[in-house]
Amino acid sequence: MSALYDFLPVPPKGNDESGSHLYPKLRPYKTVSFDELTEKIASHSGLTKGNILAVMEEIENWTKQLLSEGYRVQIGNIGTVSASLKADAEVYDKGDIHAQSIRFDKVKVTVSKQFSKQCGGKVLRAPSGKKFRQSSYTYTEEERLALLQSYLESHDYITRAEYGALTGLLKYKAWQDLDKWVKAHLIDIKGRAPHRVYVKRKGQDDGL
Repeated sequence: MSALYDFLPVPPKGNDESGSHLYPKLRPYKTVSFDELTEKIASHSGLTKGNILAVMEEIENWTKQLLSEGYRVQIGNIGTVSASLKADAEVYDKGDIHAQSIRFDKVKVTVSKQFSKQCGGKVLRAPSGKKFRQSSYTYTEEERLALLQSYLESHDYITRAEYGALTGLLKYKAWQDLDKWVKAHLIDIKGRAPHRVYVKRKGQDDGL
């Protein structure tokens, strides 16, 4: 089975108007639960699901214990687990802060190079039904209105779903935009749900 990927735009930095380039990103099928994982291991080994759960519980318990004592812990060939610290206040002088103000913060896993290489597989471009949805913040409100007006110049009408696909907005946000512009007399509405459509306002010139 091949992994699926799609492209997402890299957000522009500062006042860069050269346009964002695209980068590939895996499109996960789903998250495999630990229960599903143990079933897969049990079906391909001589271990029972109970044995797998017992071993995992011991690994978790000993990892927590050792991390709390200041150790780093290697988890098989996957990588190494380590903990970081955080000060409750900014420190400028070592003598200004005491142990009571230092606490454990995040736990991170540093994946080994060997494991990373072993995870590589074949990739395929995701079909249309499995592509990433565009962020609702890809376009500003002014840009979304301009897209809508341009669309209505060459189409008799637009539906809420078509507007969502055009701008990348989710259903409720797309409806909010269209409702706002109907009330502002920038576009007109025809029909009733679920057959409602939005049209260019009559008598509207090209300089909206």
